[in-house]
Amino acid sequence: MSKTAIQIQNLSKVYTTNNTKAVDSLDLDIYKGEIFGLLGPNGAGKTTLIRMLVGLLKSSSGQILFNGEELNVNSSKLKNLIGYVPQVAAFWDNLTVYENLNVIGTIYKIPSKELKERINHLLEGLYLTDHKKKLASKLSGGMQRRLNLAMGMVHNPQILLLDEVFVGLDPQTRNYLYDYLRDFASTKDRTIIITSHLMEIVDALSDRVGILDLGKMLATDTPENLKNTHGKGDILQLEIDKEFDETLISKIDKSVTDITVETKDQTISIKTLNAISKMPEILNVIEEEGFTIQDVKLTKQSLETVFISLTGKELRV
Repeated sequence: MSKTAIQIQNLSKVYTTNNTKAVDSLDLDIYKGEIFGLLGPNGAGKTTLIRMLVGLLKSSSGQILFNGEELNVNSSKLKNLIGYVPQVAAFWDNLTVYENLNVIGTIYKIPSKELKERINHLLEGLYLTDHKKKLASKLSGGMQRRLNLAMGMVHNPQILLLDEVFVGLDPQTRNYLYDYLRDFASTKDRTIIITSHLMEIVDALSDRVGILDLGKMLATDTPENLKNTHGKGDILQLEIDKEFDETLISKIDKSVTDITVETKDQTISIKTLNAISKMPEILNVIEEEGFTIQDVKLTKQSLETVFISLTGKELRV
């Protein structure tokens, strides 16, 4: 059985009103059981791609295969397969949390007994049980986000698309949702696609990341591989107990491969990929030369540096 959940083949979308090619001959495979992060600046084509995936927009050319099958945008099979949580919270203000979920489940024609079980499971998993009788309009922003997530999951989709769902969440809630979504993806090989302008979220949560700009996919890989391939390296700063000369720097340079060394006063700054693996060797050279390390600071390279390296711009919100 194929591990590919979504195959995007030579997909393009041209808006004829202004002759803008929002998505340009895109090829991409997204796998079952993975969390795929989609990054791109405004105007990159992310929203257009997401809208085509959920069936809200028809492509100009190319195709999208779900589990090896091309589905009609209006088909019930596509609607049941995909769950979509939009960037802007969408619910019925005048309904309670439970009623919102019940309406969605009814739209999907889920049998009442099964629907009740699903709703209770989601309420418990997303810490909304104590608020199920509250009007959606009376919830805090974070709770409204969790309600929206539950509404996108109530029909138990195989593919879940999350558009900027982490905006406005406190770190504790955010970290809980990381674990919740990882568990959801790993159960029954479900697929999650997330878009976010918060690089640290995409880095922490995604198994693979795609960087999209001007309708083209510039790079796709694991966060770590992207940083190692396109990043500028970690920076290791070492404060030494006394002054040193070029002899020490020369010995570090000869003992450790693929590093760039800079010095200022009693601080040595070393730029290299995967600095943690090279740190023991660097520290050993310094100590063998009779120096004591007073302070160590490690700055890991980030997806932001990769993004800027590939697109030449910071991610615009």
